[in-house]
Amino acid sequence: MIRLRFAGIWLVLALLAVLGCHATTANGPGAASTDNGDDAWWRQAASPADDRALRERVHSMVDTVRQRREVYRLGPEDKLRITIWNRPDLSKETRIRPDGVLFVPLVGNIQAAGMTVSELQAYIVQHLGRVLREPQVDIEILEYASKMFYLLGQVMKPGMYPVTATTTVLEAVAIGGGPTEKANLEGSCLLRQGLVVPINFNALFQQGDMSQNLMLADGDVIFLPSIDDAKVFVLGEVNHAMSVPMLHRRMTLSEAIAEAGGFNEITAYKRGIKIIRGGLANPQVFTVNYEDILRGRRPDVAYLRNGDIVFVPAGGLTKWDRVLGQLLPNLSRIVVDAAAVDSLTHGR
Repeated sequence: MIRLRFAGIWLVLALLAVLGCHATTANGPGAASTDNGDDAWWRQAASPADDRALRERVHSMVDTVRQRREVYRLGPEDKLRITIWNRPDLSKETRIRPDGVLFVPLVGNIQAAGMTVSELQAYIVQHLGRVLREPQVDIEILEYASKMFYLLGQVMKPGMYPVTATTTVLEAVAIGGGPTEKANLEGSCLLRQGLVVPINFNALFQQGDMSQNLMLADGDVIFLPSIDDAKVFVLGEVNHAMSVPMLHRRMTLSEAIAEAGGFNEITAYKRGIKIIRGGLANPQVFTVNYEDILRGRRPDVAYLRNGDIVFVPAGGLTKWDRVLGQLLPNLSRIVVDAAAVDSLTHGR
């Protein structure tokens, strides 16, 4: 059962390295030099309106994620203590069977998986009331075993852990032994059902910003990237959408696109390439006309930085809202490092 979870988690892991998980400081790894005389062109390429539109779209996604935490619902293998007052013969500790069924004396088999504790309690009271006078029932979860979260990246003990009714982001990292010295605490994230919430652990640890200490749900993934992991991400109308390592800490736009297999010459719109910097939580968007570079009108300077997202839109996508509609689904096409999956499957 546990192994089956890894097949599903592979696809959603593809979002981790992109959606809000990369923070770049001015002097951090992969930062481009700012004294090359080409800053004027770079500043001219900035698109403040695009910044706002992307930020609003991402914040909407984040709000959706925050609302997806539901009350804990029981599942297979959860262990319960059922106490029926004044009837020790009926009280017991038991597990929900793999098929989700729970047997309770005088009640029979109950499809308990999917119920909350209060719903199960009400069900038992109702059915015991047919044979007992005013039964009082108390249910306690002794062991959470049906729902899991995943802790990946720069933590001491990456792996899969059970979600309880009160597990928070901070508790999850503590369960994993805490972050390593190489953890990018400001560029971490929580992935839930394909959507991502940027998590700033520095704000949590040092400033007590509990607004980021979210309650966890089944299938959540917490990812702490490495401060040494310098990459840019090339998406859209290229031949191989992927993350590109910045082996020499400096990379031009042409080099990044070449590493991704070059343009799809049939569909790529080279006059409106978007470079997104600063992560999706607080992005800066730059628009580059690559044809100017090809014709020698603009220099192809080494301006890409760690965590930059290069997005090549399809031909005819001239409006930013249409580009956004193509960009956000494409983020899931990032290629994940095998090490990330290995840490998950062998972390425990």
